[in-house]
Amino acid sequence: MATTRILAWAAALAAIPATAALPPGPHWVAVGTHIDGNPVEVDTRSITPWGGLWRGWWRMTLATPRPDGTAVEKNLEAIDCARGLTASLAVVTLRTDGSTVSDAREAPSAAITRLGPATPGTTGEMADRAICRLRPPPPKHRR
Repeated sequence: MATTRILAWAAALAAIPATAALPPGPHWVAVGTHIDGNPVEVDTRSITPWGGLWRGWWRMTLATPRPDGTAVEKNLEAIDCARGLTASLAVVTLRTDGSTVSDAREAPSAAITRLGPATPGTTGEMADRAICRLRPPPPKHRR
């Protein structure tokens, strides 16, 4: 009986076309807009548990590049979703062609010492809440 179920499951998986698999790389989901109207997105594939915290990337795409050429600002955050605390781990800015303007990263051990509440009403607070809302569900326990 169990063998029959396993064979049926294997046949069903084999019937799924390869194109049905999720493509590798980021999956950006719109979560709101910055005060100036620029879209804010969270990469749902980057949201991962990290010790007792969660870690995830969010980005803001600028309608008009800044004078230094920045067209996209990406932020990696460490978040304590239960307590509403956050710390920035990295800020990467990119030009329209994808080349790097700046890449500022902090050692995780140093960033965690700054874990604190996000500034109310900011894009970072909105993105942090979205990361917590979009994080994967905990694994189901087998009996």
